[in-house]
This record gives sequence, C-alpha cells and structure tokens, in this order.
Amino acid sequence: MTKAEKIRQAIKETKERRKNLRPVVYQLKIQNLSKVREEKLNRVFLEAKWLYNWFVADISRVNIPTKEIKEVEIKVGDTFEKREIKLLGSQLKQAVQERVKNNLRVLKGLKEKGYKVGKLKFKKVVSSINLKQYKVSFDIDFERNRVRIQGLGWFRVLGLHQVPRDCEIANAQLIKKPSGYYVYLTCYVKREHFEREKVREAVGVDFGVANKLTLSNGLSVDFEVKESERLKRLQKELARKKKGSKNREKVLRKLQREYERLTNIRRDIHNKLLALFRHYGVVVYQDDNIKAWHEGWFGSQVQHAGIGMLKARLRNNLATIPVERFEATTQECCVCGWKQKLSLSQRVYHCPVCGSVIDRDLNAAINILKKGLDLSQNQVVGVGRPELTPVERELVVKILGSNPYIKTTALVEAGSPHF
Repeated sequence: MTKAEKIRQAIKETKERRKNLRPVVYQLKIQNLSKVREEKLNRVFLEAKWLYNWFVADISRVNIPTKEIKEVEIKVGDTFEKREIKLLGSQLKQAVQERVKNNLRVLKGLKEKGYKVGKLKFKKVVSSINLKQYKVSFDIDFERNRVRIQGLGWFRVLGLHQVPRDCEIANAQLIKKPSGYYVYLTCYVKREHFEREKVREAVGVDFGVANKLTLSNGLSVDFEVKESERLKRLQKELARKKKGSKNREKVLRKLQREYERLTNIRRDIHNKLLALFRHYGVVVYQDDNIKAWHEGWFGSQVQHAGIGMLKARLRNNLATIPVERFEATTQECCVCGWKQKLSLSQRVYHCPVCGSVIDRDLNAAINILKKGLDLSQNQVVGVGRPELTPVERELVVKILGSNPYIKTTALVEAGSPHF
C-alpha cells in the first residue's frame, strides 16, 4: 500500500469513527505568563504575519517546502530587510502556507462561477495560528493543566476541566485576543453527553424591541448590553492621543479589552438562550429583516442586544422553521383569526369579535407557532391561556437566572407579570 493509499484509508476510518461523535470547541486560556514567554508568543504571531505576507507577495512561493524557509524578506519603509523565522515550528509554517492555499482556492472557485475577484491582500495582523496535529504541533497534560505548543514549550492553561477525558482530540488553534492568549481545542465527544429531555415538541418565538424575545408558552425575555461609561471614556481618551504614540497604544489596548468584555457578555446571553431552546424539538420564528430594524428609531437597542446574531445562531445550530416575514402575525387574533391593525404604542391585543385580551407579542408568538407548523386553532395547546409548566419554570431559573443582564417575565393575561 502506497503512502497516498494509507492516508486515504486513515481518513475514511476517521470519518466512519466520528459519525456517532459530535464536534465541540473548548476555550483554554493561557495564564501565568512571564515577560519572556509573552514576548515569545508575540514573536510567533509576528513571524506568522511575515510568512503569510511573504507568500502573498509571490504566490509561486506556496510550493516551497516549509522546512527550507529559514528567513523571509519584509518591507520596511522603502527598503526590504530579511527577518529570521526563529520560533515557528515546521507544522506551524505549514498551517500558514495552507491558509494561503485555501484562500487562493476560494478565489479560484469564485472566479470560475463568474464573480469578479481581486488578489490576496497583505495582513497587518495575524491573530490565529492553526495547530493541526495532536501530539505533534501541540500536546495536552490533563494532570498538570498544561498545553505544549511546538517550538514554544509547555504553558499552564485554565479550562481543561471542561474537556471530557474520553473525547477524541482533533486539532487546535492558538488565538491572540486583547485579553490574552487562548488555545481553542476541537474535540469529538460522544453524543450521550448532550442528551436532554425535550419539554415540548415545538415553541414559537417572536423577536421584538420592547421585549427582545417572546415565546408562545408565555415567557418574555428582555436583555440589552449597552455601551459602558468606561467604553465612552476610553473612546474620548483615544481621540485625544497622538497617533503613533505609546500612550495611544495603551489606551487602544484598554479599549479593545472593554469591547471584548461587552462582546463576551452578549455571547453569554445568546449561549444561555440557545441552551434553553435546545430543550424544545423545533423552534419556529418569523424571518424578520433585522438589518432594517437597525435603521429605525430603536436601532441602538437592536444592536446592543445582538438580535441578528442570535437569529443566525438559532438558525445554524437548532432545528428551526422560518415563517414568511410578511405574515400578519401581530395583527391576527390567535383565538379566532380576526385581523386588525395595531400601532406600536398598543401593547395589548383586544379582539372585538371573540373578546380575547392578550399581550401583542405573545399573540404574535402563538400565531408564528401556528403558521410555522401549519396548525389549526384547536391544535395549538394553551392558546387561550398560555402557561409555563413547572419543568419550564425550573429550566428558565436554572439556565437564565445566573445572568444579571437577562430579565424574564411570564405573560399570563394582558401582559401581567406572574414570574
């Protein structure tokens, strides 16, 4: 058997083995860094940038074996200077080379489809390096909470406790962020780890501004991560600093860390909401044009909540059914089907035909569920008085209760709180 046949056979066996496994990415933070080791990590990302730009400057260089690349030329002002590649290991060099090849392959595919494409641009910053082979480009010591990176040695990390010992480790990424250095570890975990009891078969979700999410079971969720006072102050400080100065760089790093902190808070909210939705078999939502909401009166509230990102993650990670955006889910009575127009200030739906009184967002969520599943009125459980079950109440408290930015309300009648 030739080497190529052995590789194909190994890939086939790996795919077959991973059919019953689920890929999960774990974030490990590198900690307890000395100045010398931090300078080494900085140097690695700098060398990765030099190597990437060296490939982009002359595309024919991507075919050069990486073991032969000991130094590269970089442009400094109007001249070119040589820089030695000291810390990038052989597999880390290959990872940079493969990134350039993949980018070229994508451009070629777009060009063949008739798109106008340019050429690869030089990078000002490289903030991630692929560690593609376990035990070679990186290794893990679970007992001592350490990760070894090729050419750099062992680093103490925070977060290894969350990685199951029986998982299959595939690859990793070395990431540079304003808050520090991270290793993103990709593992294949048995699906039994993620089994959970389904509360109901389906739930309808209405996106909004006053209440960011309203579920057809009567749960209303509001959340918003506004710009902090610290962020505004740092933005003013940055505007006053002279470009290119050391003080400006210090303020910029502080500003980046504050942006990252707010992003992490928003991501944590989205993660908790997705964890709640995973307890339902199907999530039905209306395919609203969130981008148009950004241009309206309440654009800042929509952006601070990240509704568009939440909707995308919902669509990409869970079993969902979208409802056409032009369906009159707010105007239609969920009990009898009567339609009437409502202004934005009218938060309660009063039906003149059947006499039902219900919160407008809850009414829309029930209609979304009904239209998404193509159900008649009698087939939707609890439409007259939607109510959270004890199991759902326990889940809401358990999953959403730990985040102070999330406010939950149970809509029983006409928007009255009972939660």
